[in-house]
Amino acid sequence: MATNQLSLSLMISITFASGLMAQNQVPYQPKLSNSKNGVIHDFPLGVLSATGRLADGERAIEVMHVGKGGAADRGGLVVGDRIISINGRHPAEFSNTTDTGLIGPQTDLAVALEKACAEAPHQLWLGVQRALDTVQLQIAVPPSPAFAEAFPNLCPKSTKYLAHIANHLAATQRADGSWQPGVGGDADVYAPAFCGLTLLAANNKSYLPAIKKAISFVRTKSIASINPSDPKMGPKNWQTASSAILLAEYQLATGDETYFGDLVKCCDLLANRVTDNGTMGHHFQIPYSGGGLVIINVQAHLAWALAEKCGYRINTAAWERSLKEVKKSVHKKTGAIGYSSQATWSPDISARTGAMTAALALRNQEPELVTQLSEALVNHQGRMRHAHAMSSIGLIYGFAGLKLANRKSHQLVMQKWKPYLELCRTSAGSAAYLGGKRNFGGDQYLGLPSIGNATVGLMLASAQNNLFQHGGTQKQWFGNRK
Repeated sequence: MATNQLSLSLMISITFASGLMAQNQVPYQPKLSNSKNGVIHDFPLGVLSATGRLADGERAIEVMHVGKGGAADRGGLVVGDRIISINGRHPAEFSNTTDTGLIGPQTDLAVALEKACAEAPHQLWLGVQRALDTVQLQIAVPPSPAFAEAFPNLCPKSTKYLAHIANHLAATQRADGSWQPGVGGDADVYAPAFCGLTLLAANNKSYLPAIKKAISFVRTKSIASINPSDPKMGPKNWQTASSAILLAEYQLATGDETYFGDLVKCCDLLANRVTDNGTMGHHFQIPYSGGGLVIINVQAHLAWALAEKCGYRINTAAWERSLKEVKKSVHKKTGAIGYSSQATWSPDISARTGAMTAALALRNQEPELVTQLSEALVNHQGRMRHAHAMSSIGLIYGFAGLKLANRKSHQLVMQKWKPYLELCRTSAGSAAYLGGKRNFGGDQYLGLPSIGNATVGLMLASAQNNLFQHGGTQKQWFGNRK
């Protein structure tokens, strides 16, 4: 770059109004393109209210979208800019391999954002390449405290973060108790289980009506179709397991046994759909030439284990048949659970491994396997957001299993994922969606705004000891502030 071009650098500084973090502010939604082959990776730029893009080997973040009136917009960042330096430092290289996680420009930007938000004068310096010029932007960011070191218990920042997420979910819940899905079909049934769990985890009695509305929707739209005498009838297993998990955690948290009958229906249906050889599928039929989907098995195990805490009697034969299939699906090299017993190798290990770790830990069963699975989650923590085109279940179940099996390791891994939480955080205080480096079509199916908030909310909640899937042991804890 020529010297006279460098002299064209701009100095732009702005001041945010004190009400920027007000709860009624409309959260910025990033404009994400789903690259199923990993050629590009789009992601939110945190409280800057903009969308960035990276490709393999890149050090510069390409600006793909800028939210009107947000920090990036007010600070002079425009579409097409390439962020080449952050606070005077050039970012590390980005890799599209799953194991590298957030290493590179994403972590560098997130760390700088957290520091700028926590320390006066709350400004972030970005060096951008704009056509043939290099432009220096001084951008004011909204003040907020920093995350505590791995926050073994929620620090003030993460407590407010979870509260803002819960407020957003309560405000965007539809009249029928669901949240707006990305598509039609049954997408509106699966998401309420995670959104309802997030509201439950926020531990505020004001959310109880919203939680009950979510449960009512799931009961009417999904559980009501279950015929106890015919396992071919009823909802898909994804829905059934997630509904059971929500109902069990609700009963454990509140002591309300109103929905125990529905919980039994869900768990019995899952047990009746386990084949003689232990496989399970989306529904009654087993896909992939009978190979099945172990991701279904492990969610069923978590549902059964939680329901048992509510008084449900587990079908031991179904549990053992399914467990045998899960064990056969463990990959010898990684120690993690693969796609199925016919395909043990898989890069997206966290959802399967985390959910099964949690289920076994809840029952104090297979301690050696629990240790092995939890170690796999730690050793391959960069893969947490890669799970069946659904970053959500990788992070939700991955952190749950890790917390139940090894609290110290959970704290260490959570520390590594603070940049993810920072990049998801909007200036309104809620969360934007940040998917994996490849396909996140499953989360698009559910609806990115709602599932993005639920994912971050349950990650934050995993640092607490309330939900039983996060290591809770005290019943009727909901609404009791410590």
